[in-house]
Amino acid sequence: MAATVAHRRLRYAQVAGWIFASPALLVQTIFGWLPVAIAFVVAFQRYYLAKPAEWVGFANFAEVFADPLTPISFINTGIYAALSLGLTFIIPIIVAIFLLEMRPGIIRVMMILWFIPVAQMAGIVLWKWLYNTNYGALNAILNEVGIPSLQWLDSPQTAMLCLVLPGVIMFGPGLVYIASLQSIPDELYEAAHIEGAGIWQKIWYVTLPRIRPIIAMMLIFGVIGALQIFELPFIMTRGGPGTVTTTVVMRVYTLAFNSFRMDKATALSIVLFFAIMILIIIQRRYFKEDPDQ
Repeated sequence: MAATVAHRRLRYAQVAGWIFASPALLVQTIFGWLPVAIAFVVAFQRYYLAKPAEWVGFANFAEVFADPLTPISFINTGIYAALSLGLTFIIPIIVAIFLLEMRPGIIRVMMILWFIPVAQMAGIVLWKWLYNTNYGALNAILNEVGIPSLQWLDSPQTAMLCLVLPGVIMFGPGLVYIASLQSIPDELYEAAHIEGAGIWQKIWYVTLPRIRPIIAMMLIFGVIGALQIFELPFIMTRGGPGTVTTTVVMRVYTLAFNSFRMDKATALSIVLFFAIMILIIIQRRYFKEDPDQ
């Protein structure tokens, strides 16, 4: 009798779980998995807006790989991802670790600043005007101290770096690291202190291993976000000067909405999809959340 009651309760819990999860599954299916499935179909068709599509096999992919802008866009995307992760991924971890060594009042102020909502598009537009060669604030500051004006977004040598710099200011995952660091038991630091560990040894052997899962998760999000970058180059440079800041997603946008080649754009997006998947698999293989696995 008791086993029957327990089994019935388990069934009720499972049914209730599916009922509560069904809205999220429905939304994910409609707006997530279904578009991906449609994209895989469109990529193998010659897609027209006014007449039925034609099945062309791998012809769209052949055009994508023959397009001279495809390798350029992937190289630019890789450069942006490397610069972005190098500047915006490591710095918040260092800031969060050393911020916890300050007074609680400073920590609260910094957390409030991280909580303040920032309109990303407005911030990008603001940075575009700051970079303006003729009347931007950055060149005005340089001129005040006797330094000649720089070309910023108009120079092939500095355009990509200019796209990354706003992320250093506006990108704030430090709040996630602060929350993770505050969950580390004080007993671990006390034990390390008794063993004679200094501040660097505490960071290396206590702090970093405890937040390793968060670092791994944020690294995955950072890689995916950097490889899908679109709004920064689209608003600031339109892919210029020349093709220096043309990323893969910008190329997808150009093919789809300027050339009206939805099929070719979809094929390129699928190539980017598999490239990201391969990088994530490699990352999960060599940067595990648990170092003992």
